[in-house]
Amino acid sequence: LLAKIMPALGLAEEPIPLWWTSDFINASPPGTPEKDEKWIVGEFNCSCVGISKCLAACITDDAPNACFSDIAKKDAKEVNRIGDMVGSKALTILLKEAKKTRIPAAAGEYFSGSPVDVSSLKKMTKDDLGLLQQPKKTKFKTALVGIYVRSQPNGGTDKSSNGQRYDSIPFANGCI
Repeated sequence: LLAKIMPALGLAEEPIPLWWTSDFINASPPGTPEKDEKWIVGEFNCSCVGISKCLAACITDDAPNACFSDIAKKDAKEVNRIGDMVGSKALTILLKEAKKTRIPAAAGEYFSGSPVDVSSLKKMTKDDLGLLQQPKKTKFKTALVGIYVRSQPNGGTDKSSNGQRYDSIPFANGCI
């Protein structure tokens, strides 16, 4: 399926998003036998897909202090598995891209524009509850960056009480 979808979107040479969903719509007339049903893609979601087992860490009116520690122990194993899987895929992509950058710049190419300087950004979160210790030796430098809406409690409705998006920490831990 992806072998057809990615080229159709003009993304044949791009890696698929690390974490995504798609909604399929049954386009068959009512009464069509299941084996003959035709399904179409209604939408892809790559930007706000979350780990559902982390929802306990998302603030609500009933749980205004929700945080990473509120994820049930029984769900933490699955949360860690998903975070580790995404982290492993991210590492594969980073290694592939790192090999490309070993090629010297050609005339007119600009390779010195990174890493991005984030020193002017203001840290809005209260803490990094649940984030693993950073390794002493790293293969890559990555950052956990989020959006903070000043007019919203804790920076938005998708946040834990510390201001982090409710499932950011497991994704970040998967990359550590």
